[in-house]
Amino acid sequence: MDVDMIITIGGDGTVLRTLQVARCPVLGINMGGLGFLSEVEIGDVESTIYKLIRGEYSIERSLKMRVMVNGMRLPDSVNEVLVHSNKISKIRRFSISTRNNFIDLTAADGVIVSTPVGSTSYSFSAGGPIIYPTLKAMVISYLAPFISRSRSIVVPPEETIQIKIIGAGQDCLLAIDGQYQQQVTSKDEILVTISENSAEFVTVGNSFFDRVREKLIKNVVN
Repeated sequence: MDVDMIITIGGDGTVLRTLQVARCPVLGINMGGLGFLSEVEIGDVESTIYKLIRGEYSIERSLKMRVMVNGMRLPDSVNEVLVHSNKISKIRRFSISTRNNFIDLTAADGVIVSTPVGSTSYSFSAGGPIIYPTLKAMVISYLAPFISRSRSIVVPPEETIQIKIIGAGQDCLLAIDGQYQQQVTSKDEILVTISENSAEFVTVGNSFFDRVREKLIKNVVN
């Protein structure tokens, strides 16, 4: 559709699905749970519509990640790319590197590579840092690493992150934003880098720090 924006009604999953298939800014109205990606709560719909009519809004652009498996491009990621053991209670060994540098070899339930937007989601629950949504960076985090020294690392946008599963019979599941998934094995090359596409969010004045305080910090404290 050739439109100025799309308004979604639902939760964060609805926003993510829309951003995967749309090529225009998205405004989320939260009818789900936490709704971190949704700018508007249900009680503020009427006042928000009037702001849109008056042009009192801005567009916030955040990066997407390009995901390649054996040279085949998968859907872009708005939130995160997850490579996870496909069996409960079975950890996997992962080699993480860039094109020119080895980063880490670790045993864990899984590896998450997130965007700044995704840093407040699954990566955050795994102990990763919160990254301001307009920054250009990727975050590598581990799910339940066997060695406690394994910590999240922020990677600059020009890098290509390579994830390799170590060992035969160590099948995993690759998931993108919880919307797309496929099986991967030690024979597969998984590459994650910055996409040429971007995610566009409509904002009507609520700051990123307000959302962090209200939807992440406040919920944890209370």
